[in-house]
Amino acid sequence: MYKYKKIIILGSSGSGKSTLANRIGLYTGFPVYHLDNILYNPGWERKEKSKWSEICREIFLRKDVGIVDGNYTSIIPERINWADLVIFIDIPTWLQIYRIFLRNIRIKIGLEKRYGTQKENKEKIGWDFLKWAYRWNKHEKDKIFSMIDSYKDKKVIIISKPKELDIKSLFE
Repeated sequence: MYKYKKIIILGSSGSGKSTLANRIGLYTGFPVYHLDNILYNPGWERKEKSKWSEICREIFLRKDVGIVDGNYTSIIPERINWADLVIFIDIPTWLQIYRIFLRNIRIKIGLEKRYGTQKENKEKIGWDFLKWAYRWNKHEKDKIFSMIDSYKDKKVIIISKPKELDIKSLFE
């Protein structure tokens, strides 16, 4: 079997978390859990934040295998504790914003499907989201790195080009 069985993928919006999760899932056959799909109801309405841990325990944290993509900093410690591999996708802000716009355009013209969201939740870019995305590397990344650093027994990989990750060698 594979060396790593419980994987979490972290990184900014537009970094390629869901795409990488799906690639690893195809290679390993492990179930893929997209937090955007799990923690939102149709219409991009967030489920009650106080229940996120409980929801994640019910869906994947009690399982011995799986790939989880998404940040949601309030529940990162539980996911890191569960995981035996943490992958962080670290890309510059300009590339993140570019990919967000590119994804939005490609989805609107039918060239791409939005992974990890409910069918009813259409891609949308608002000012609040753009401000959050623009500030992500300054405000969120350090918080996440601090959380990761507090778990010394975890295998952590930081990448900047998810397409270049050699999944086969990682899991042998």
